[in-house]
Amino acid sequence: MWQQLIAFLIPPKKAVTAMQVPPAIAEGTATIAQCQQLLLSQLQSGEYVLSSSDKEGHRTLCYYRRAFLYAEVGDDGTSLLRLANEQVMLDYVWRSNASKLVQVDGNYQWSYDLTEEEKLERWQAIVARLTPFTAASKRFVAQVVADFAALERE
Repeated sequence: MWQQLIAFLIPPKKAVTAMQVPPAIAEGTATIAQCQQLLLSQLQSGEYVLSSSDKEGHRTLCYYRRAFLYAEVGDDGTSLLRLANEQVMLDYVWRSNASKLVQVDGNYQWSYDLTEEEKLERWQAIVARLTPFTAASKRFVAQVVADFAALERE
């Protein structure tokens, strides 16, 4: 009985399989276009998402029911964004990753003037952030979609 209880409380570790990243990206020699194509193919496979959580909320960008969706629940409320097509999704992802903090006259400010090398590094970092589209992530997205669908019926 104790073994069953322990097994229930501490489930066995599942084998983790690494996402297959082309060697060029793994070695840092890929192009921006290759990173973008890998991001698109992984998202459209329905097996991967871009997701983040912090004290302010949870965000997920995924390919769900043949559409790119960005779902967010946070302190400021709930939002759902349907990104119209591949290019719109890539532009959206880029806008949230295309800046850096620079010091100007002793003060820090955001700069969007990135070198080609910095742009490539940003795209590689985006691809590296892909995580499996887990059942919990699917429930999260489905719940946000359902919440907005319920507004239509009210």
